[in-house]
Amino acid sequence: MPAALVYVTAVSLVAGLGLFLVPPLGHMPLPYQVALTGAALVVWSFLDGLFGRFSVLLALLEGALLLRLALSWADLLVTVLGTPVEGTRALLPP
Repeated sequence: MPAALVYVTAVSLVAGLGLFLVPPLGHMPLPYQVALTGAALVVWSFLDGLFGRFSVLLALLEGALLLRLALSWADLLVTVLGTPVEGTRALLPP
């Protein structure tokens, strides 16, 4: 069970970090970026997933779960880091 938790956390964190870093930087991603990330996660789940390997329906379910967690990571990063243009407290100028 701990290996599964590490896998889900790592994959969703990498995807969430990717969503945070695409332009517009420091804002939630645009809908087409979310859709492309979701498609990539479904393909990832189908080819090398935890429980969705070589099963289309399970890969869709696993991809949706990973996308939801990735969006949560992206939201956390936007909330904590924000963007220096907005003058967030996390990135005050020196």
